[in-house]
Amino acid sequence: MAIAGLPALSGLLGWFELRQVAESQSEVFESTIPTLSEMQHFAEEAARIVAVAPELAAVTRETDRRERAAYLHSHVLALTQRLQQSVYFEAAGAEDLALAIAKVSGHISVLDSIVRNRIALSARRDHGLREALSATTELLDMADTLVANAQMATVAVISSLYEDDGTAPPQGARFDTLDKLVEVDLFQLGLMFELRSLTAEVGLSLNQVPAIADLEGLNALADYIRVRTDIVQRRISAIRDPGRAEQATELLRTIRNLTVAGFPQGNTVTLSAAILELNSRIGSEQADLRVSAGALGFAAERLARQSEVGAVSAMSKVMTAMRTTQQRDIWAGIVALLMSFAILWLYIRGSISRRLDRLSFHMAKLADGDLNRALVPEGRDEIAAMERAVEVFRRQAIENRELELARRTNEEELRRHRNELQELVNEQTTTLRGEVAAHAEARSRAEAAARAKAEFLAMMSHEIRTPMNGLLGMLRNFRLEGLDVDQTQKIAAARASGENLLTILNDILDYSKAQSGELSQDVSTFSIMDLLSSITAILKPGASEKNIELRTNISEKVPDILIGDRGKLRQILFNLVSNALKFTHEGEIVLGLRVIGREADRLLLAFDVSDTGKGISPDALERIFDAFEQEDSQTARQYGGTGLGLAISRKFAHAIGGQLHVESTPSVGSVFTLTAGFAVGRAEDIDTAPSDWRPVPAERKLRVLVVEDNKINQMVAQSYVERMGHSVECVESGERALGRLKEGPFDAVLMDVDLPGMSGVEATRRIRSLEDPFVRDIAIIGISAHVQDDQIDSHLDAGMDCFVAKPVSPEQLSLALLSVMNHEGAKVFRSSPQAKRTEGSDRCDPLVSALLDLGQDTALTLATLFIDTLDADLPQLRHAAEGGDLPRCASIAHRLKGAAGNFDLSGLVACLERTETFARRGAGPELRESLSELEKRATEAKVAITSALDGMTGGAAIRAAR
Repeated sequence: MAIAGLPALSGLLGWFELRQVAESQSEVFESTIPTLSEMQHFAEEAARIVAVAPELAAVTRETDRRERAAYLHSHVLALTQRLQQSVYFEAAGAEDLALAIAKVSGHISVLDSIVRNRIALSARRDHGLREALSATTELLDMADTLVANAQMATVAVISSLYEDDGTAPPQGARFDTLDKLVEVDLFQLGLMFELRSLTAEVGLSLNQVPAIADLEGLNALADYIRVRTDIVQRRISAIRDPGRAEQATELLRTIRNLTVAGFPQGNTVTLSAAILELNSRIGSEQADLRVSAGALGFAAERLARQSEVGAVSAMSKVMTAMRTTQQRDIWAGIVALLMSFAILWLYIRGSISRRLDRLSFHMAKLADGDLNRALVPEGRDEIAAMERAVEVFRRQAIENRELELARRTNEEELRRHRNELQELVNEQTTTLRGEVAAHAEARSRAEAAARAKAEFLAMMSHEIRTPMNGLLGMLRNFRLEGLDVDQTQKIAAARASGENLLTILNDILDYSKAQSGELSQDVSTFSIMDLLSSITAILKPGASEKNIELRTNISEKVPDILIGDRGKLRQILFNLVSNALKFTHEGEIVLGLRVIGREADRLLLAFDVSDTGKGISPDALERIFDAFEQEDSQTARQYGGTGLGLAISRKFAHAIGGQLHVESTPSVGSVFTLTAGFAVGRAEDIDTAPSDWRPVPAERKLRVLVVEDNKINQMVAQSYVERMGHSVECVESGERALGRLKEGPFDAVLMDVDLPGMSGVEATRRIRSLEDPFVRDIAIIGISAHVQDDQIDSHLDAGMDCFVAKPVSPEQLSLALLSVMNHEGAKVFRSSPQAKRTEGSDRCDPLVSALLDLGQDTALTLATLFIDTLDADLPQLRHAAEGGDLPRCASIAHRLKGAAGNFDLSGLVACLERTETFARRGAGPELRESLSELEKRATEAKVAITSALDGMTGGAAIRAAR
């Protein structure tokens, strides 16, 4: 009984202990697996929130914001509900998890609010920018109109000064008119050019506002806009038309209210600053959201670790209980062994110890991380329950390991996709850069071709017109008295042939301009009756020679004063009447004008040119409007011409918003009809021309020595001084000036500062150091384009009596001579207002100032010499720059700048000044860029001067038509 009772009692006690431990372990294991699964879901939801949050921060539309915010809030709500339904809602660590979820929800709400505010502010800013840009566009259109009006007024005034039909004003009135041109109209033209340029700069700056990403750049742009609008305000005050001035002021007020700081709140600059601040807050909230999401995952992980710690603790208790039970069983077995070794030992070893050893072995393997050994429970007792619990724990560990492996696999897949996306973006970026480079190269080739074409036309026009103009001038001045009939006819034929050749050249240049898209309306107020009368007056002698009646037929309903492009209308009608005169041998030519309707504030007019000539075949009615086309080869051989007149006329008609068509019957005649719209103007709006500069006769004739290395500047200075009544001698260097002063008496010296070899400043110092008092005390007037105060002071300190800034005007030079002769002390004469022009295109008439100051003959010679100088010096300038000879490069640029300053070529002068500055600094990239721009500026200047020369020296009929 004792042998059997002692082991039985020990086993019974062990059974009770192991049963309780097994039940506790089962409860721990059954709760641990769901908890780990729940925590896995929390981690996944937190990752989704972190992934979608940047999309919410990046949205720009309200619908996208609501969609992203709803998505994020739904996931946060799902996390809250999952936590509340979890069995661990009241467990330790659940409070931290709930707090982390609440923080994530709060950050999402704040981020959503900031994004909503940013979208609203962006909409308000974009609306303000659209209003400001609209006002800027209107102001720019107004500035274009004001510039065009000022240009036409100036051209009309100058043209009226040279009318040779007997209607020109008296000599005194001409001078008064020219004074007004110099002092008022040209200055007003410069102001309107600056208004247009500044308005365009404000528009470009407004377009840059949305792209600025920092407050410093935004404030700099706002200051830039404020400065420009302040200048625009001052230029608006110079507008003569009160209505336009008031409208421009209102437009500027709209722009400033929407853009300039200090004006009403809610302007685009303030809104942009608020948007930048919101973007900064969005970045901060995103960072906080990522931190909160990380805290959420950390809280979930900590709760999961607590579950694992509970399971491990339970396992430790089980192992402790098993060791205790095992020790008790061993001692009971030892006692029983003494009593019945064979029976009790075999029973204990076979039923308890062996199974506990196996269970202990498997648990030790699990603790070492070996999860590949499966434990199959034996029987249905408590040890079997423990074996089942251990097996459940092993399977749970396997699942956790597989989940961790899957998570790592997903992270690696995401990393791989991100790298692939980055490679794709880099590849696309490389492709786009290649395409941009290809486009840039193609554009460069196209621009080079256009420049080559323009330069070729300018060169050919100059090279052919120069000898042709000389030939025609000699033929026109040829005295016909004493010549027989045959000689007279030959001279007339030679002159007609030359004028026909000039007509062909003019047609080619006009067609080239039309093809290049350079045609634009030049609107002015004019008298239509005067325009038609001038055309018939020019062509009537030719009609009389052919016994053809040339008359006009103007409806009484047509008003006299119209507003439109007078120049193009005159060219079209002149071409049509000239063609009618060419193809008509008897009968009459009628230039008719009638009213055909009205559109808004414009009057629709029809100009009819009818003749009784040979007519045009039906199949050629449209073809004759094509370039280089005539009715047939017989017409081309019999009448000559280029076939460009009608093509140019139709393009001019389209440019003024009109249509040109023809109706014709062979052997009966033709009717060419031009229809176009014109506004009705007022007679007082037709501007009058200012007068030319007239030098005041000198009280005493002076002998002046001009020291200048540039031939063009020598001619200009000599022409100015001689027109004042003085005698002039020119030398090209300081060394020669010293020699001439010692040889002969002079009253004054015009000294250029920048001379080759000895500079003008050094030459002045040497003159002042001579012993001969008559030479030492001679009046010296310095001339230079360097007009900084310190530079002028250095020239005066060297001994110069006064200083005149380039470009030299005759008025300033006259005042300088008067000042030094009267011993008035050192004075500085800066450029006159008409010389201070806004840098821009040099495609207007560049000879206006030269014609006013020098006269037509000198201006013609000077312009021809300047073109030759450009052709000779530009290759030397490029060669010096490419060879690294920067001092020579700067010297050539300075010499060309002084020559160009004698003409209205502000763009070329500014470009030459930059080239000189960069060459003196040794700035390689800037110098290359400036040289590239110089090529374009020089081509434009040559084309403009050549066109102006055409107007000065062409045939009489051609000159009047243009």
